[in-house]
Amino acid sequence: MEQFTESNLHGYSGTVYDGGTGMPLASVAVSNGKEVVLTDEAGRYFLNRWHKASFITVTVPANYWSSDYYIPVSDKETGYDFALDRLETDLTDHTFLQVTDSEVGAGGAGRWIGKLRQVAEKTRPAFIVHTGDICYVDGLKAHIKDMNSENMGIPVRYVIGNHDYVHWGDYGEALFESIYGPVMYSFDVGKIHYIVTPIVHGDVAAKYTESDVVAFVINDLKYVASDKKIMVFNHDFCASDEVGFVLSDGRLEIDLKKHNLLAWVFGHWHYNYLNEIGGIFNITTSRPDTGGIDASPATVRSVALEGGALKGSRCHYNDFEETVPSGTCSWSVSLGGNILYSAPAVGEGAVIAGTVDDGWPKDCGIAAVCRETGELLWKYKTKNSVKSDIQIMDDKIVTQDTEGNVYCLDFSGNVIWSRKVELLYPNNSSSSVTVNEDYAYCGGQQQVYCLKLSDGSQVWHKRLSGGNTSPSGLVLYENLLFVGAHWDRLYALDAATGEILWTNNSHKLSYFVMTPAVYEGCLFTGSWSRIYKIDINSGQTLQYREIEGYTFNSATTPYIERGIMYMGTTNRGVVAVETESLEILWTFETGRNLIYTSPYSSGGIATVDSAVVPIGDNLCFGASDGMVYVIDKNGKQIAGYKIGSPVNQAPVVDGEALIAADFSGNIMRICR
Repeated sequence: MEQFTESNLHGYSGTVYDGGTGMPLASVAVSNGKEVVLTDEAGRYFLNRWHKASFITVTVPANYWSSDYYIPVSDKETGYDFALDRLETDLTDHTFLQVTDSEVGAGGAGRWIGKLRQVAEKTRPAFIVHTGDICYVDGLKAHIKDMNSENMGIPVRYVIGNHDYVHWGDYGEALFESIYGPVMYSFDVGKIHYIVTPIVHGDVAAKYTESDVVAFVINDLKYVASDKKIMVFNHDFCASDEVGFVLSDGRLEIDLKKHNLLAWVFGHWHYNYLNEIGGIFNITTSRPDTGGIDASPATVRSVALEGGALKGSRCHYNDFEETVPSGTCSWSVSLGGNILYSAPAVGEGAVIAGTVDDGWPKDCGIAAVCRETGELLWKYKTKNSVKSDIQIMDDKIVTQDTEGNVYCLDFSGNVIWSRKVELLYPNNSSSSVTVNEDYAYCGGQQQVYCLKLSDGSQVWHKRLSGGNTSPSGLVLYENLLFVGAHWDRLYALDAATGEILWTNNSHKLSYFVMTPAVYEGCLFTGSWSRIYKIDINSGQTLQYREIEGYTFNSATTPYIERGIMYMGTTNRGVVAVETESLEILWTFETGRNLIYTSPYSSGGIATVDSAVVPIGDNLCFGASDGMVYVIDKNGKQIAGYKIGSPVNQAPVVDGEALIAADFSGNIMRICR
């Protein structure tokens, strides 16, 4: 234990004591942002000066709490005293809420704060943590007014993000520190030791380096009891070694697995994703107000701890409570989890669907339901979420989960083969698979694989980019495989060899949530406010049109017939587009979203993520307003079926009925 002596000069000293009794608190960790010491029996401590020190922080013990856990450093050497308040509640079992990447402006946080308060009322968290990207000078100044410990009635802690490094003061973190306090600190709740660390890179040069972070973590963990579990809050995944959870600056190194790391919790990617690597959890969350970059639904995440174990995690989606459909269905069955972008398929008298669970414990998989009665025939548990469409070829069911596990099952739910394909990032969030008679094309939008359909053996593999994942599917057309690598470019591959034949990111063509459609030798797709027509052989953009007031970043797949393309939009329901001129012929606007999925879009919008499919002489699709619509090809409504939960994937036309899957995890047969 560090002892206080009069010989310790030119540093920082103070006392830590019980705010109720005034009694000194021994063995409490105190830090200058790099060095960490413990208080002695008299509650005193001494810290050497560090030229980068902005604060003295106290690691508040598990049975205490304080909103004053840091003191700005000044020219004084003494008087850095901390009064800690003893908790009246046992927080051995506790919950915290995570929000991230709120990216507010001068106007502040907006309506999602109300949603956060609602979730807090239900879950009664010990604290709320914001894991970075408040965004820029105006946002940093505004956010604290909307979300702080006093107005939330719950302790609130902030983590710095890359867009929180701004031109203000002498270094990138200066404004953040002036409002939100230290970027490196720790605290205990129950049996969990929480460590907050900075991302160390951003829009403006950082004051603190990776070496500073590694040194702080090493020093902090010296004094953590062996019965404590560790959780790290950062804006990004474990940059040094995401899979191994090793922090290193090339000289100093610490293996967090040897210090009881339970989870690394982060933001940055705008994904909802949770995976387990060797008993350690990667947990990341989308924005609370808009769809994620990968089209994850807007989310507030709760994480529940039971002692030193992760008891559970749940994503709470904006403006939506799970429902059970009624009235229009001959049958309905809940599969558990959610159904997001995995379109069901029908074969052998069964409806096959894939489910999503971005929480814990996982309830996701591939399920079969009797087409006539709705009886659940079987459910195969996958390691992680299934967002890819279900593909059926002869007697095989093929799909992929978000960790790159490809599954080939028979119609009894037995595994014919399964194979893990390596994705570029372990914290992946979407995947795609398409099949023909001989091959399964799978992987993601960064790395694509061709597997033999007979046994899953690899034929070829091609790394494409470092872009993001999204629901945009692989498109197989004759000998060509088209891949819209999200936030990068459009690729055409030789389906037999994986050779890249051409790429296209001209005219701002770089954002792929929509799955392209092939028609008369051209690819048709949308990105932001533009619609594109591209030659499939050369990759040349033949035409594009900017359409004011429309956004085309939904997960839809266009349907094209007789020179007219019918497709969903982010904000205006479904449109009909003339393929020759790319002009919008008509718009069918749906109701307001129940959840937000399209990137950077929120408010009173009308999103259709579902593909548009033909139904006789008409068209059918699901919508985020919780409806399934049938319209004619002039944009007039024929029928509308209220499901009560978003329908983000195409219904299946089954004779005189429709089979639909909703976000609440229900499969239903709709009587027409």
